[in-house]
Amino acid sequence: MLASTIHSRKPDAPSPDEGAPALFAHEMRIERLRCAADASYFCHHYLQIESPEQRALLPFALWPAQEEALRTIQSERKVVVLKARQLGLTWLALSHALWLMLFRPPATILLFSLRESEARELLRRLRALHARLPTWLQQPSGDRAAQELWTLGNGSRALAFSTRAGRSYTGTLALVDEADFVPHLADFLNAVKPTVDGGGQLLLLSTADKAQPQSPFKRLFRAGWEGVGDYAALFLPWHARPDRSPAWYAAVRAEMFAQRGSDDDLHQEYPATVEEALRVRLLAARIPADDVAAVSAEAVALPWAVRQLAAQMKLSIPTGAALFCAPEPDRPYVAGADPAEGNPASDESVMTVLDALSGEQVALLAGKLPPELFAHQCAQLCALYNGAPLLVERNNHGHTVLAWLREGGIGAPDALRPPPLLRGLDGKPGWLTTAVSKTRLYDELARACRARALLLHDAESAAQLAAIEAATLRAPAGLHDDRATALALAFAALTWGGAAASPVAPIEAEDPLRAYDRSAF
Repeated sequence: MLASTIHSRKPDAPSPDEGAPALFAHEMRIERLRCAADASYFCHHYLQIESPEQRALLPFALWPAQEEALRTIQSERKVVVLKARQLGLTWLALSHALWLMLFRPPATILLFSLRESEARELLRRLRALHARLPTWLQQPSGDRAAQELWTLGNGSRALAFSTRAGRSYTGTLALVDEADFVPHLADFLNAVKPTVDGGGQLLLLSTADKAQPQSPFKRLFRAGWEGVGDYAALFLPWHARPDRSPAWYAAVRAEMFAQRGSDDDLHQEYPATVEEALRVRLLAARIPADDVAAVSAEAVALPWAVRQLAAQMKLSIPTGAALFCAPEPDRPYVAGADPAEGNPASDESVMTVLDALSGEQVALLAGKLPPELFAHQCAQLCALYNGAPLLVERNNHGHTVLAWLREGGIGAPDALRPPPLLRGLDGKPGWLTTAVSKTRLYDELARACRARALLLHDAESAAQLAAIEAATLRAPAGLHDDRATALALAFAALTWGGAAASPVAPIEAEDPLRAYDRSAF
């Protein structure tokens, strides 16, 4: 077959279209049709890519992961690809671009990268792919050619830009390489939106930039990975490349760990999972990710049986509550609450309930709840869990929550009598977060994780806890720490005010009316 011999010809052999008989011309037409119908066939049989490792040109025989990626790229209009390094995905994207230029003319390909020199390199590689084709598959070049522009005689063209330019063009395909490292990516995507609106494709490729845990690229990827929005998300781990073995990975990991003392660079360049790729830098974390993982066991919220129990107690389980363990009679529980403003742009209001004997997370309440409603729902869950005492962060909106709990809610039924309110380090109801008190919160939580004295069932609580930065005891820019804060408060309630043995003087629960009247907040 023609395709099987095209790369095995001797360099000095005449090309097939030099005096080829009519039969050979017919075979060339068949091959063109096959290439036009199947981009994978075109790549496998006719493209040659540059291999820096072998310093040679290699036939582009697609790996299974590349085959799958190409199918997605060809079938979806908007694709975001999170990947490990050196998986040939840029070559694959350029191969798709060349296929469009040759077999779907007139195609306009827009190649974007952070710097203009990098965009020009993409264009050089695209032209090189074309130049290495057999002459009967090539298209004659057009009249215009430059470092930023390449045209073909069939009307197709490719243009190279930095991400600060090229916004006035509408293309068949807009390819953005290393998109997670592009500043102001959201503004750029809005500018190239006409490409997609006009029927074209948008393809974002990148390794993860660990310096931006909540970047537009990562948000688009997360949404697509969860099946939300209009981007198709692809993830290619380090082992998507067949010649990479566990021994290879171990050697790379050892070398990178020796450089910085963490796996941050490894997870950025060669992630094994989506979680590794998206995870914040471990070196900056207050609590090691391994310790958080050791106390995490994601669980499914309990079915209606618990809600039936709540109905018997004349309680209504809040819509935003996740119950992981049913309350046991006479068993002690404690709760911690981090209130927020409750509007659509605010953080979540969060309460976590812990088993005071085992440290197991038994319930979670989270949502954009205004303080009064949040207080009402906290009272419901505390009542369900045997009147669990509650430690509320007193800063800002915590005052409103404490005031509602002090009054017991206007017209609240007996079942919603306020839970016992715990006092903070200053002796007042609620926990006043300061630099000193926050340090103590996370010191105790870190100790509990090391000692395996916790068991977390909410994956987001665990993720937020692992992301808390050691320097600031806050989440990295763009991320949230509300669930981590509520967990820390619940553990403070357990450690200093609950049923467990106390390493320091205990915080005693008391009647909230009397405590509030004595307080000055």
